[in-house]
Amino acid sequence: MELWRVVAVVFIVSVLVFIPARLVLWTTTGGAVADLPGGELPDGEITLILIELLRPVWPPLALAFLSGCFALWAWTVLWHAGLVRWFYYSGKSGVRLAEVLSRGLFGWWRWARLGLTSLAALVLVQAGIAWAYIRLEERAVNLVDDSNLGFYLETGILLGLVFAAVVWMATLRGAWLLGDSRRRSAVLAWFAGLWGTVRQPMRSLATLAVWMTPAFVAAIGPTILAWRFEILREMVPSTVLGLVAGVVVAFCQVGLFLSYAPTTGLERAGSSDNP
Repeated sequence: MELWRVVAVVFIVSVLVFIPARLVLWTTTGGAVADLPGGELPDGEITLILIELLRPVWPPLALAFLSGCFALWAWTVLWHAGLVRWFYYSGKSGVRLAEVLSRGLFGWWRWARLGLTSLAALVLVQAGIAWAYIRLEERAVNLVDDSNLGFYLETGILLGLVFAAVVWMATLRGAWLLGDSRRRSAVLAWFAGLWGTVRQPMRSLATLAVWMTPAFVAAIGPTILAWRFEILREMVPSTVLGLVAGVVVAFCQVGLFLSYAPTTGLERAGSSDNP
C-alpha cells in the first residue's frame, strides 16, 4: 500500500503543474462556450470561435503550458531518481514517500543529465529525419516527380516514432543503471541502457506495451466517452471520469518504471555489466 502513495503524489503533481494553463483556458473560453446556442452549429464553427478567443491570450497560455511541461519534467526526474536511490540504499525496507522524495532531491541533477542526454539524442535523430525528408523533397521537385513523397513522409514519421520509443526505453534502463555506485556518467548510463534495449528489443517493447496500452486508453477514454454519452460532458461526471483516468495513467507510469528495475529479470537477462 505504501507504493500507492507514490502513485497518488505522481498523479496530484502532474495535475497541479498544468493548473495555470487550465485557468487561462477556462477564464478565456469557459464562459463563452457555455453561452453558445444549444442548436447545431456549422462544422468547424466552434473551432473558429475558440481560435478567435485564444488569439489575444496565446503568449500567457504558451508560457503557462511550457512552464507546466518543464515542471512536469523536473518532477518526473525527481521521483525516478528517488525510486532508484531508494532501491539501492533502502530496498529491503518499506517504501516511504518522504525517503523517496528526499533521496530523489539529492540525486536530481545526475538523473536530470540523463534526461537531457535522451532529449539531445531524440532531437538529433528527429532533426536528421527531417533533413533527409527535406532533401528528398527537393530532389523530387528537381525531377518533377513527387509520387514517392507520401511514402517518404510516412516512413519518416514511422522512424521518428520508433526511435522515440527506443529513446524512452533506453532512458528507463539508464535510470536504473545510473543508480549503481560504480556508474558516474549519465551519458554512459544512457548508452548502456540503449545497448540493453537493442539487445532485448522484444522484451523492452512488450514491457512498454503492457503498461502504456492501458495508460493510452485511459488518457483518451474520457474524450471518446464524452463524445458518445452526453451525460459525461457535465461537470461532475466528467471530473470523476478524468480523476479515475489520471490515477490509472499515474499507476501505469510508476509500474512501467518499476518494471525496468534490476529485480524484474529484464535487466538480469541483459548484458553482464548491468547491476
